Amino acid sequence: MILPEDFPYITSIYVNDCYTYQNFNIDLIKHQPFSHLILTGKNGSGKSTILRLLNNHFLINFSGIDVETYNKKNTGLIEANRDRLSEIEIWKSEIRENNAVKLGYNSFINNYSNYKRILIYSYILPYRNSKVHKVETPTKQDVFEKKLDNIKESSQFFIQNFKQYLVNKKVNQAFDQLKNKTEDIEKTNIFFNEIESVFSKIFEDKYLKLEFIEDSYEFFIKLSDGQELTFDVLPDGFSAFLSILMDLFVRLDLIRKVVGNNTYNPCGIVLIDEPETHLHISLQYHVLPILTTLFPNVQFIVATHSPAVISSIRNSTIFDLTTKETLSSDDAISKSFSELMVSHFGLDNEFSDFTDNLFEKVNTVLKENKNNIPLRNQQLKAILKENERYISPTMRFELEAKMSE
Repeated sequence: MILPEDFPYITSIYVNDCYTYQNFNIDLIKHQPFSHLILTGKNGSGKSTILRLLNNHFLINFSGIDVETYNKKNTGLIEANRDRLSEIEIWKSEIRENNAVKLGYNSFINNYSNYKRILIYSYILPYRNSKVHKVETPTKQDVFEKKLDNIKESSQFFIQNFKQYLVNKKVNQAFDQLKNKTEDIEKTNIFFNEIESVFSKIFEDKYLKLEFIEDSYEFFIKLSDGQELTFDVLPDGFSAFLSILMDLFVRLDLIRKVVGNNTYNPCGIVLIDEPETHLHISLQYHVLPILTTLFPNVQFIVATHSPAVISSIRNSTIFDLTTKETLSSDDAISKSFSELMVSHFGLDNEFSDFTDNLFEKVNTVLKENKNNIPLRNQQLKAILKENERYISPTMRFELEAKMSE
């Protein structure tokens, strides 16, 4: 096991070359034992690219190769016969070609390969769903345990085989009951109770139940309104969020087996590109709080377009790649979504283009008729009448206030 105070969480990211964005530092605010990082910025500012390059960095690191030493010894590019290269050679080539990021850690240890089987690491792309493979029969769990060593492909495997993992757990629990292994039975019950509890939060249904049908090796998510869903027929938003949880739940359970401690909260780093994908804004606000509660020792590094996401948790650093400005999550929590849209998502103001045009018409009337109050008010009333169905109570109040000046 490894404790948070000994784990090499990221404390800074130096971006050497991210296409048009070069030579800048992202310093994470010094929260203890670590700070989460939320990347914002306009499309094309490099959010997804930085996450991908961080993943390349970790893939090399998990292989046991020192990135700095390797780059100093190998400055050329691999150009020919790329299809003949092993996976690790391709990763090394990608790191060398990009030469884009350098990381600072809060520990003298920076070789993650030593912790491969006892830490949580995942790189989660924005295009995802929780569609899982059909289960025909139980399988050996060691198939899943071996996947912990394959950092590059394990996420997709854990998501696609999540139902298989649950079926294996249920079958093993049945054998434990025959052998009267009460402690193991209780561990499995806790595992499923935790999944059911999280699903209840996601579906906003405290009476949700996860039911296992032995004959068909199928799981049903049963809602209080009578709906019964399988993992194959979920709405896109739920599917996108559950895919993250499927990956991390399997990792958590496997790591606890490796260390022999069912209460152990492993350390780790998880990269998520657009955690808000397909989610209603009310659920966007709960994504990170749910993840950081379930995995308290995991550092989340996310790229987002959502003001709900950046204002949802404390102990995080928010970095705008467009302006290169840093914001503490403690400050973001106190701001309205409209403020955040202006300050961190590149909007000129919080209004729609239609409303902006309306304000422009009003300001033109005010400017052209500043010495003719009757005509000014007549034209303002005409604007109010013409656009009455579109004007909000706040804007109506502003217009009427100007007519009374």
